[in-house]
Amino acid sequence: MSETRKVLIATPSLDGRLDVWYATSLVNSVRVAQANDIFLHPVFMSYDALIQRARNDLFGLAVEGGYDDIVWIDSDLEWNPMWVMELLARPEDVVGGTYRKKTDEQEMYVVKTKNLTPEENGLVAVEGLGMGFVKMSRKAFIDLWENSEEYENEGKVRRMICNIAIVDGKLHSEDTVVFSKLKDLGYDVWLDPRMTCVHIGTKKFYGSFEQFIHRIDRKVVNG
Repeated sequence: MSETRKVLIATPSLDGRLDVWYATSLVNSVRVAQANDIFLHPVFMSYDALIQRARNDLFGLAVEGGYDDIVWIDSDLEWNPMWVMELLARPEDVVGGTYRKKTDEQEMYVVKTKNLTPEENGLVAVEGLGMGFVKMSRKAFIDLWENSEEYENEGKVRRMICNIAIVDGKLHSEDTVVFSKLKDLGYDVWLDPRMTCVHIGTKKFYGSFEQFIHRIDRKVVNG
């Protein structure tokens, strides 16, 4: 009998709240995972004003708890529960979806890339993503842990995996820094363009990165 796969669902929550659409998606994801002999363990790192520290603590829990994977999911997203299974089924160490930014002024997604062309695996190779919906294999998060500076927080050993940084005079957020570290460690970062989560703010912000790619391609072709 095979050992149950153990997956940390890592969710920072500044104010300790989870959106109802997040909760519904999570419950359905857990149900689907159980049917596939996968244990999803949601952990909500709440009431920490420093998102970098909250994420570092979640990395620490993943290392200490012997998890096989981390799936990062932000508390203001709604997603198709099957997407979690699809991310876990993929052999890539770092792969995720995206979501539209909370604005109607322009259609923008939390993706850092100059490349919009899916490769043979159906994924787009990118420089970075938002950490709102991303799977990291144990190999990837252990490498991040072992190659980041150690510090102590409330008597526990942690690593400065997530941090903000100034690069070439520009401020880089903690997710940008994390994916830059992964690239430096030799990991490719992949986006599944079919996975566009709903971003929830004053309303639901819907999008489709896959359709966005097609529109951009048509503009290039048609000038």
